[in-house]
Amino acid sequence: MNLQIGKRLIGLQMRSLNRIFSEFSGLYAITPTYLRGEPLIDAVKESVSSGIKIIQYRFDQRLEEEEKLKTATKLLEVCDTGEAIFIINNDYNLANELGAGLHIGQDIRNTAFIKDLDQIRLIGLSCKDDHLQQSRKDHALFSYFSFGPVFESKTKKSLKGTIDINLISKKMNAGKINVAIGGIDSNNISEIKKNGFDMAAICEGIYNDPKKISKNIKKLNDIWNEN
Repeated sequence: MNLQIGKRLIGLQMRSLNRIFSEFSGLYAITPTYLRGEPLIDAVKESVSSGIKIIQYRFDQRLEEEEKLKTATKLLEVCDTGEAIFIINNDYNLANELGAGLHIGQDIRNTAFIKDLDQIRLIGLSCKDDHLQQSRKDHALFSYFSFGPVFESKTKKSLKGTIDINLISKKMNAGKINVAIGGIDSNNISEIKKNGFDMAAICEGIYNDPKKISKNIKKLNDIWNEN
């Protein structure tokens, strides 16, 4: 990527991260791994134009580095144009290079590498049902904690069982953004809001039909704002 373009994108994204995330609640969109290339770019464009302000790029781990970088760069530009936050799932080198946000999955427990990522200013952590499993000294590194699956996940079938929403609502971390994830759609998103979560991370509930992305987002937003 051209160095000047890279610096511009990093500057734009940093301003977006600092300005938007601390104030945000509602929908957090996660791209499905089966979407690639232009269909993925188009889906994210429609999401942002429909009001989504946080996009997490989740990709097939077998994806070649060149394609991943090319796609992530385009998605970052889409998000910057729409003043949305762009977060990359589980690839700290790519997030650091682009100045994007970083999401760390449940399978990564050694977070010492974070201190070396000088471009990253927003980092989220999946912690199933207990954010305290990370040592307290690491807590300042994270902008948000993601709890789940709150419902049966259609995208991560390897995750067995669901967490107790009522129990988690009593454990949530004051002063941090608390995100619910897993199987959330228009049939159950109201439970997420009622139990005090700041955001609902959604994949299939938004992207299950490429022709209904805007419709799905509107319905989810309407329900969230009613509660």
